[in-house]
Order: sequence, then structure tokens, then C-alpha cells
Amino acid sequence: MPPKPLQIRNSTRKIAIISFFLTAMFIVSQQTQGQNVFGPVTLAMTQTGAYSIIERSDWRRYDNGRYIGLVRNEVRANILPRPAEENRGGVLLFQGTFFVLQSTLRDMQHVARAVDKMMPVSFELWENGELIIENDMGFPRMRNFPVFPDTPVLPGARWQAAGSRAADPFNTGDPLIIPFFAEYEYRGIETYRGMRVHRIFAAYASRYENEFLEGNDFSGGNDISRVQGSHSVDILIRVEDGLLVFMQDNLNVTYTHVDGSKVQFQGFTLTFGQVIVPMDFGQVIASLENTLNIENLPGPSDFQNSDIDLTPVAEGIRLTIRDIRFVADSAEFLPEEKNRLDLIADALKQIPDRTFLVDGHTAAIGNPAGELALSIERAKHMADELVRRGISADRFIYNGWGGTRPIGDNSNESGRRQNRRVEITILE
Repeated sequence: MPPKPLQIRNSTRKIAIISFFLTAMFIVSQQTQGQNVFGPVTLAMTQTGAYSIIERSDWRRYDNGRYIGLVRNEVRANILPRPAEENRGGVLLFQGTFFVLQSTLRDMQHVARAVDKMMPVSFELWENGELIIENDMGFPRMRNFPVFPDTPVLPGARWQAAGSRAADPFNTGDPLIIPFFAEYEYRGIETYRGMRVHRIFAAYASRYENEFLEGNDFSGGNDISRVQGSHSVDILIRVEDGLLVFMQDNLNVTYTHVDGSKVQFQGFTLTFGQVIVPMDFGQVIASLENTLNIENLPGPSDFQNSDIDLTPVAEGIRLTIRDIRFVADSAEFLPEEKNRLDLIADALKQIPDRTFLVDGHTAAIGNPAGELALSIERAKHMADELVRRGISADRFIYNGWGGTRPIGDNSNESGRRQNRRVEITILE
């Protein structure tokens, strides 16, 4: 008996649906493979401009097998190329600053973050990803990772290379440099956030015995005697220049102290890289000066003579707010500062896509610990006030210097007023 019209229509519909999904799968496959369909590709680091790095860690901590809680850390860095005349064939020279932020259990993307350490860096970067660091202070954390092969690759290609990792999980300031041997696999080309990227998978194991621990000052405050663990890492690098744009390191690492106690971390570390568009210093300063024109500053007459200085510095552009008025021995601003804070917020809103470093300073009157704590509180309060005025909190990091960086004479009130200041650096 021939099939009925309804059966024919159902069969036709099923065939059409299957054909649609097969076609969609083919298109996705073609998009994923990209240029690899036509031949091998060469992996190389040729990025010569400024770039930023954000590294966020989310780990579960276990002490001797007992769950302690979550550990969340963040590191930010702005990396700038050194003068072109210093570069030589196949080698790129960079310098910058790593900002190590204080650990927190809060949502890190919705609060201004305190700076725990500021680490200047200078290094050489080779086309194949190898890194040579000058005056090594533990950053960048990953060295010679990822490393690219010498020959072009197709999806499925594998290679191996030595690398190392600077580990300081307990913030002693004395990182261990842990060597490893990574195995890589090239997965092909795909699209990530609107850009074409190479996907690479890597895996390596941490096996380290600290032979310098006993009887040697090399270990300093670090009493880790053994490191054991595993890492599996997804890596995305931009096709056009080899810039690392994303990396997820899934890790399970145990640190054994010299007394035999063990601390285990399980979780992941995410790394985001992004090209920095060079700042037009002249244009930015002109814009800020126009908004912060002292003649437009409302308030008492003595404020009319109070300067807000703009200074180009190596890190970017520094805005120094002189003689800012606080409640005595407090981080609270006096009410008459409201208009000046409004103007500062209006000025910073004109600067998109930059991080603002807020530094607090006090006069030095003989209590360094108290002055440091107060300067940090004041820097935080400044960031909080600007956030209340509509600037995203994740654009602010803050730090305090107490009375260690005077610009006036602490022996008289006029000098002490100069030293009670807040500086906001628009980072390059």
C-alpha cells in the first residue's frame, strides 16, 4: 500500500530537519578550523604594542585534608614596549608594573580593590614565546609558556617544551620558580569575542623539591619543601600577532611545608590579555584641564587657590589633589569637598577603558603605622566616592603610602597640608 500524504509530509519534514542540522554542523566545523582547511599555520609572538593582563584565581583550599574555604586572588598589569631602537631581530623588549591585589571573598568585579604589592618588571619576549626576565621578582608568573613550535602546524599537531612557574601561594614575597615540561596540542582556529584566535591545549605536572630550603638564605620567608600537582590549560592566542587573549589553568596542587603540614589548592586561574590603545597624553590632559578649570571650582575662596595638578608619569597621567580636606584623623571628607569630588568624577568619566590607581598620602607626625593605615583608608574612600558618582568600581585600585612620600616640609603646617593629598593615576 503506498504511503499516505500525511506520512510523506512527515518524512519530508524529518529529512529537511536532519539536512539542516548536518549543514549547521558543517558550517560550525568550517568556522572552527578556519584557515587550517587550506594548510598549516605558523604560531609566533609578533605583538609589539602595549597590552594589559588580568589574572584571576578561584581556588578551594584544604589544610591537611580539611576544607578551609575559597581563596580569590587578582593580579593586574600594564605592559609597555620599550623604545623601538632597543629591540633587535626576533626579540621584543617590554617593561611595566604588576599590581598584586589583596585577597578577597567578595565578588571581585564589583568593588574597588586594594593593592597589596606593586612589582616593576622588565623582560625580553622572543617570537616563539620564550621569556627572559631582568631583576626577577616573581612576575610574570608563567615563563616560556606557552612556547610555539619551530614548524607550521595543523590541528592535532603536538609538541613539548620546558617552562617554569613562579609560585607564592602564601604571599611571602619569596616565590619559588618551579620548572616543568609541558605537552601541547594545537586545536585549530576559531572566533573569540569577535577576533580570530588559535586554540591550544597544554598539560604539565608540578614536581619540585626545594633543595635550597635548609641552611640557605635563598628561600627567605618561604618554607615550602615540596610541590606536587597537575595543570590542564586551555589557551587562546590572537591569529594576527600571537597575543595571549585568554587562558584557563585548571589546577590541583599540594604544597608541603618543612614541618610536614600540607596545603592543597584546587580550582582555576583565568588570564585575560588585551591590547592597550596608546593614550594621547596631550588630548587627555587638555580634556582634564578643561573640566577641572580652577575658575569653575565652586566653594570657599581658599579653594580657588587650591591646585589640582596634572603630571605625565611613566605609568600614565597623574592627577594630584592638593590639600584635600578630611575630618581630623578620619577618611571622611569634609562637606565642602563635595563640589571638587563632583568635578573630579566628571573629568574621569571622559577617560574610557582605563584603570585608575588611587594613592593616599598623609603628613608624617611620628606614627608610621597609623599614617599608613589612614592613607589606605583615605584612598579607598576617594575611590568609593567616585564610584558613587557613576564610575565603575572595577576600574579602581587603591594604595596608601602614609607619610613616606612628602612633597612639603612636615615641620610646619603649610608643608603638612601639602602632604595630606590624594593622587589618581590614569594608567596607560
